[in-house]
Amino acid sequence: MSTDTLPELELRVAAWNTDRETLRALREQVFIVEQQVPREIEWDGRDEDALHVLGTLDGVPIACGRLLPEGKIGRMAVLASHRGHGYGAAVLQALVDAAREQGLNEVYLHAQQHAADFYRRAGFEPEGEPFAEAGIAHIAMRQQLQPRLGRVYTSGIEYPQPFADWATALATDASREICILSPDLDHRVFDDRGLAEALSALARRSRQSRVRILVSDYRPMVQRGHRLLALARRLPSSILLQQLNEHPDWKGETLVIKDRSGVLCKPAEADKAAFCEPDSRARAERYLDLFNELWRHSAPHIEFRSVPL
Repeated sequence: MSTDTLPELELRVAAWNTDRETLRALREQVFIVEQQVPREIEWDGRDEDALHVLGTLDGVPIACGRLLPEGKIGRMAVLASHRGHGYGAAVLQALVDAAREQGLNEVYLHAQQHAADFYRRAGFEPEGEPFAEAGIAHIAMRQQLQPRLGRVYTSGIEYPQPFADWATALATDASREICILSPDLDHRVFDDRGLAEALSALARRSRQSRVRILVSDYRPMVQRGHRLLALARRLPSSILLQQLNEHPDWKGETLVIKDRSGVLCKPAEADKAAFCEPDSRARAERYLDLFNELWRHSAPHIEFRSVPL
């Protein structure tokens, strides 16, 4: 099935006292039946203290995970019939987001060793040596968390700094998509290691994640080299880079749009008048409509293709 036609996973925080049977059924199937984890290990008495995330497709439960108060993520389960579509990554991101909302500075987990790359793509780093847990090889992994952006509208942001820091913060905060519109992908703002790492992590997180970058003048990035150009060449299916020659609706703004919920904007020729609204669906969707209109009139450029070694 094409990822374009996959139904979107609906995620919600589940309450153990009301969703217990649903969560137990999922975990029984994945851990006890499929992986033969002993019941006394699976049911460890910590579920009442945990935050649970439940994922459903058309109302049918297919995935879950939990977050313990000390920041440990675990009991990540996706039914076998629905694996390989990015649903596990979506549950994991929801748990990381919940930890950040709780003010935790880090999260950690015990990953089954065969799944270590999955967690590494989501920003977790291994630590220590592999060990056995419930008869299965595991590796401890940890991720430091950056605080979420506040919800307050901020104006008068200067360009290129701290505009560049706001762009990186939005990219780090995104859960599914980042859209960037810039006349020439200004090196002072966008050729940044932290931003490239955040976009790379987002692109690798799920098959449903994507980054779209739209520029009008490709020459500076091609002539000087650019981290985001290199990233787009390396991950062409999830980081899309296109050129827009001109369009009457575009007045030269520089935009960074997070999911459908946040926007960073610098009007053309106004280096001290940028603003950021990290949590405004109405404003973000207005700018996303503009971006999508411009995207429809853009196209890849031959210079954006991978250069053979």
